[in-house]
Amino acid sequence: MPSNKHWCVVPGCNSDGRKVGRYPFMQNVQYFPFPGIVRKPKLRKKWLDQIMRKDYEAKPHHRVCSLHFIDGKPTDDNPVPTLFSRNNYGKPKAVRNMTSITKRQEHLQVASIPSALEERNLPSEVDMVFSPPFVCTVEVETAVHAIDFCADHSCFFNEDVDMSKDHSYSVGQITSDTAVEVRDSAVQTDLSMWDIQANSQKLEDLEQKLGNKDALLRNLFVDKVTRTDESVMQYTGIPSRDLLFGLFGILNRASPTLKYWSGHGGTKEMPSYQEDSQKQKSGPKRKLCRFEEFILTLIKLRLALLTFCLADIFGIAKSRVSQTYITWINFMFVIFTPLLKWPSSKKVKKFMPRCFHMLFPKTTCIIDCTEFFIEKPRSPSAQSLTYSSYKQRNTFKALISITPSGCINFVSNLWSGNTSDKYITRESGFLDNIKPGDEVMADRGFLIRDLLLERHATLNMPPFTRKCSWGKGKRLNATEIKKTRNIAKLRIHVERAIERLKNFHSLSNTMPLSCKPVANQMLKVSAFLCNLQRPLVRK
Repeated sequence: MPSNKHWCVVPGCNSDGRKVGRYPFMQNVQYFPFPGIVRKPKLRKKWLDQIMRKDYEAKPHHRVCSLHFIDGKPTDDNPVPTLFSRNNYGKPKAVRNMTSITKRQEHLQVASIPSALEERNLPSEVDMVFSPPFVCTVEVETAVHAIDFCADHSCFFNEDVDMSKDHSYSVGQITSDTAVEVRDSAVQTDLSMWDIQANSQKLEDLEQKLGNKDALLRNLFVDKVTRTDESVMQYTGIPSRDLLFGLFGILNRASPTLKYWSGHGGTKEMPSYQEDSQKQKSGPKRKLCRFEEFILTLIKLRLALLTFCLADIFGIAKSRVSQTYITWINFMFVIFTPLLKWPSSKKVKKFMPRCFHMLFPKTTCIIDCTEFFIEKPRSPSAQSLTYSSYKQRNTFKALISITPSGCINFVSNLWSGNTSDKYITRESGFLDNIKPGDEVMADRGFLIRDLLLERHATLNMPPFTRKCSWGKGKRLNATEIKKTRNIAKLRIHVERAIERLKNFHSLSNTMPLSCKPVANQMLKVSAFLCNLQRPLVRK
């Protein structure tokens, strides 16, 4: 719809909503916003490529008028603006040449009109109105009526009139073509004035953008992160740009109004702006948009950048970085954790790799425990609970289960480092997913055969060595050695899945105790993001 608040950003276009009431040819011009950067990034890039403005980034209030679309608006057949002054608005070459010849003839005709006036040494009305250094302030219709009046009453003037007085009058034959030419010249002059105003407004916006160094650095960094699939994978752990924007779209639709974490007990009551969508959020205006907060959370989870570093990059306070991270990691935990599903036996067999079909065709999952380093607690009791004799460090421990194809299908909560693997397997809820007839593959440390027998399932585990009187005092027979090799060859895939999980450096680095309230959320969100990557095991 026409609006007096918009103008066209195409170079050389003078369409402006403020001219609707003054010029009839602007009455039906419509203005259309650019496609969204999240929902239609490819179409948005095509618009920007057609406009051909150097170092230009469209803002939400920028528009393109209907004069640049073949159908007068974006349609399914012609969604991109293609009509511009550089291609004479899509006219054929023969028509363009004819148009240029016609304009040249009209120019010559208009130039010959005041010749009779020059013989009398009289200034013309056009010279009076448009001669420098004066600026035209007369309305178009007023100028035309004045010329018509001079043409109708030229008989009142003669050659004896003294033209050196205060007023100058134009005499001679004034035709209708001259009036039309003056009208067009006045319109062009007025349009150029609006052009200057529009360019000055754009210049002010550019100066404001360059003056805000925090916003400039933030925009450049987010653009760098989301530029290619490779950069998205390196910074966020998500394999492609399309998948990144798709995940953000899911989160954005899941909760358009998000209550940000504000300390313990600060999120118990429902805020008023969530109950009424018309109300604004309380507190100071946030500098980051939702997509930038989403990117900040993924980068901190993936790269484990320090809080002050992220605060400098995004131009916000360190407290706001922590607030944003805690809010979004909990939000993603609520949305993404239900997607870590345990597949049915039919699905497991359908996508089972050939190596499992040949050796262990009934295997439904491979399990292992992994540990994450944490800061040393101050309390002696907490130190003893979290100390791992295997890692010789204070750790958290979690149970990880994958399908034969390498997809993570179960992640337990974090336990203290000195907890046994059997205890975690029994108490974490893993056994609730085991069905009769399933086979579970594990390492020697998982003494859970009795737990699986209660559920009529079996355990594939490397056999233990037996004592002997020669060599090192331990031995395996040939059959046991072959079975150990076959199990080790397939069980290595759970180690590869854990390696992917620890590529999120917030988990692989020494975890500060301040992250304990969100440690489980970080672990399970990372596991979900690992499942978005390519399959670990090829068929």
